[in-house]
Amino acid sequence: MDPKKIQSPYELVNQATEVLKEALKTDYLSALSETLDNLQQREVHVENGAPTPETVQQLNQLYQQIELANLSKTELLALFQLLLIRWQKVDRPNANLQATPSSIGLVLSLLINLFKTDQSQPLVITDPVAGTGNLLFNIAQQFAFEKRELSLFGIDNNDDLLALAAVLADYLHQDVTLMHQDALTPWLLPTRPDVVVADLPVGYYPVDSRTEKFDLRAKSGHSFAHYLLIEQSMKTLAPGGLGLFIVPANLFEQSEATDLLHWVTTKVYLQGLLSLPHDVFQDNAAQKAILVLQNHGGQAKQAKNVMMANVPDLNNITELRNFAGQLKSWSQENHI
Repeated sequence: MDPKKIQSPYELVNQATEVLKEALKTDYLSALSETLDNLQQREVHVENGAPTPETVQQLNQLYQQIELANLSKTELLALFQLLLIRWQKVDRPNANLQATPSSIGLVLSLLINLFKTDQSQPLVITDPVAGTGNLLFNIAQQFAFEKRELSLFGIDNNDDLLALAAVLADYLHQDVTLMHQDALTPWLLPTRPDVVVADLPVGYYPVDSRTEKFDLRAKSGHSFAHYLLIEQSMKTLAPGGLGLFIVPANLFEQSEATDLLHWVTTKVYLQGLLSLPHDVFQDNAAQKAILVLQNHGGQAKQAKNVMMANVPDLNNITELRNFAGQLKSWSQENHI
């Protein structure tokens, strides 16, 4: 992919978004979602006289210079990643709302292929904290290269993020079912997923009445949302289903983690914990890791040696190939 090919579209879409943001007195996220929708509809949406005719003319002049139809899916994903980074810089959303870096999709795809080798049926993948859909869409793109059939579901309780996810899915011609709900209530899925992927929000879950049936609820006070989401995901997965969770690297070092560690080593299989590079996320101080869990049942079994490794620089192709080889060797040694 030539980065120069997306530079001009990025600058023009960003400029149009800034103009609309100012005209509607809204945030960047909402303005971006409406800008992309306007570009698809080839007209500026006007409601209650806003934006003004002068602004509509200015936007139409910008829109005429933007051509996204000739961009490939890979280029569109790169463009959207730049726009999401811009959103994070302008709106400064809570860290739990920030988009997952696109490069994480490659690593999760490697792990999915490691555990889920049967290609006779579509692979059902669910993200219970889908947000803008960036993680799901990047995983889907990796599997598109392999021509592997997927069935994608995204859940989130933030309708603004889901609205943008729906627009991005249209641009990518990506078939995905998006559901607006609290992921700690029963998931409204037609079938149990084979894989759950989630960049988990870290913090307390405020609705104590909904945590009563969870093993990992706090003994007093609010419970950790990321603990509950791990439990909910694993209980919803199919037998032998795979859970891939982006978590704080020190997840099991915290004083409250005793119950969590006991749960993931007795109720499911703890298959791995992979440390991500420091520079993957915008907040370098927040070191992250990928927690790899697998449900009992099916052909699943506990690995003799839990996979512990450092994910290499995701921009270094040679190191990534070596890493993929290490994963394959681990799988063979542990008969996964």
